[in-house]
Amino acid sequence: MTSLPRLSVRVGVTWAGRDLGSFWTLVDALETGGWDSLWLPDLAPLGGIAPLPLLAAAAARTTRLKLGTNALVLSAGNPVMAARELAAIDAISAGRLLPTAALGLQRTREREAMGVPKDERAARLEEAVDVVRALWTGEPVTHDGRFWSFSDVQLSPRPSRPKLEMWLGARSDVALRRVGRIGDGWLAAGVGPERLREGVATIRAAAAEAGRTIDEDHYGATIHAVREPDGLGTGQHRMLASQKDVEAEDHIAHGIDAVRVLLERFIAAGATKFVLILHARDAPGWLRELREVIDPLEAAGAPAPSGDISG
Repeated sequence: MTSLPRLSVRVGVTWAGRDLGSFWTLVDALETGGWDSLWLPDLAPLGGIAPLPLLAAAAARTTRLKLGTNALVLSAGNPVMAARELAAIDAISAGRLLPTAALGLQRTREREAMGVPKDERAARLEEAVDVVRALWTGEPVTHDGRFWSFSDVQLSPRPSRPKLEMWLGARSDVALRRVGRIGDGWLAAGVGPERLREGVATIRAAAAEAGRTIDEDHYGATIHAVREPDGLGTGQHRMLASQKDVEAEDHIAHGIDAVRVLLERFIAAGATKFVLILHARDAPGWLRELREVIDPLEAAGAPAPSGDISG
């Protein structure tokens, strides 16, 4: 009897702190603890630590851990510089980079700090993705666009992989259709399982209209994993619980059993890649406890949609 194809389920962890001591503790725990990946947000416009230099440092410190951005605000900077930095991380890590980009710059003060008008964000993001992808081939690139123009620019060293897979973050239908048109995957945040299922359908339809496909195991979700009953501060809980169009229990899990149930719900909805945002007084202990849930889910994988043969 031929076994049904399965898709790989993988789980990583986000670090969004400001204390570099806790960063290295997390990196070492993820590297030795069997975790798939480390993810860093792009909070630089708000005064956070820039993600790409830290990922380069983590790449030099590790040998197996994948390294992702969740999510890089490409519309805020120069895509040639971004392509160079991403290629350097990919070279240092021997191909372990997992870049995700997003519109970002939601707040007025972010846009003012980066000099990006609100109505230019989407166009800048799409042009930046085109530029980074073109440069990633390693060949000389000439580009004449709305926001950036240059001649005969070539990345050196050449990226370790010939093709860049750029995932995108998205919540609105417009952004989801953008994923279908130009993205290689979707990393959702602030959405529940049912909205993810609807989003996947929207992305598939947009990709089909554009004459392209997205791998069935290129849909992921970000989940808040809270260890203690009071693991979220009052202000933080209020902010997360009041996010528009998503119930708290659909993206926040309190305790080990709730994490397992929420992951299973997302897998049933079509997600196979996950990024956990940890809320715990003892993060290394929480990581060890979570492996009791993560190991069986990753070993089992997810059923492939009818007609899909990836695994």
